Amino acid sequence: MASTVFCVSVLALSACGGDDSTTETDAAAPAPSAAAATTGAPAASEAPAAAGASDKEICEAAVASTNAFKKEMLDAVAAGKEVDTKKAWSDLAGTLAVAEGGTSDVAEAAQVYATELKTAAAAADPVAAGESPSFGKAGTDFDAACTAVGVPTIG
Repeated sequence: MASTVFCVSVLALSACGGDDSTTETDAAAPAPSAAAATTGAPAASEAPAAAGASDKEICEAAVASTNAFKKEMLDAVAAGKEVDTKKAWSDLAGTLAVAEGGTSDVAEAAQVYATELKTAAAAADPVAAGESPSFGKAGTDFDAACTAVGVPTIG
């Protein structure tokens, strides 16, 4: 039952379906501003959020991690195996580590979400921990920050 609840929540968060293509993400990304084009300065979505990672890169890494987990989850369910929730939360938290030390909205939201993911992964019941209001808010806030730079993390 716990894996079913987890699967439903992950599918809802990641809008389960076919493999998301980068073409859709790239098409939704805003074009660099005119000021950035003339001054050579990066657009806000391309500005470094942390050492070496832009906001867009942080969000794209989260999307890639979520898509990889969706495949693992669907394969596990199809094979009648338990979904490893602790691993899923830990892997996504690890992916978001590229945002550590960043001060942009995306980086700060990623850091909060990573903390929630680590807490849920360490819980005796990670599925229940993933249903907490603070976990949900952190995920929603992270998606909103990524959507603002043209890379929505929720389908």
